[in-house]
Amino acid sequence: MITKSTPHYNLIFHDNYVIAVANEGAFINNETVSETLKIIFDHYNGKNFTLISHRKYQYTIDIDIYTLRLMKKLRALAIVSNDNIVKENAIVEQLAFDRSFAFFENIDDATGWAESVTI
Repeated sequence: MITKSTPHYNLIFHDNYVIAVANEGAFINNETVSETLKIIFDHYNGKNFTLISHRKYQYTIDIDIYTLRLMKKLRALAIVSNDNIVKENAIVEQLAFDRSFAFFENIDDATGWAESVTI
């Protein structure tokens, strides 16, 4: 396991998936996501992986991030939270993401799913 940090995220890299935890109060927009995805794609260097967004803290997401060209390269995305508001927002995000997408209430279920979809 390798960890890296940006001004907005803590990233935890595993063989088949990366767990991204945004910082409390962050504003996640196109610039933030582009910067972070470049780090992730460089790490995996062409290898398939799943992105797990572990939403431990409160922060704001600009839904326009799903129009980014780099987002189109993601093969699978999981969102983890036990907050009902985050779950409601994830439904909107799922409509904007046309690849494999899942919502989980705990990180263990998300990592198990990530292992199965990234083969």
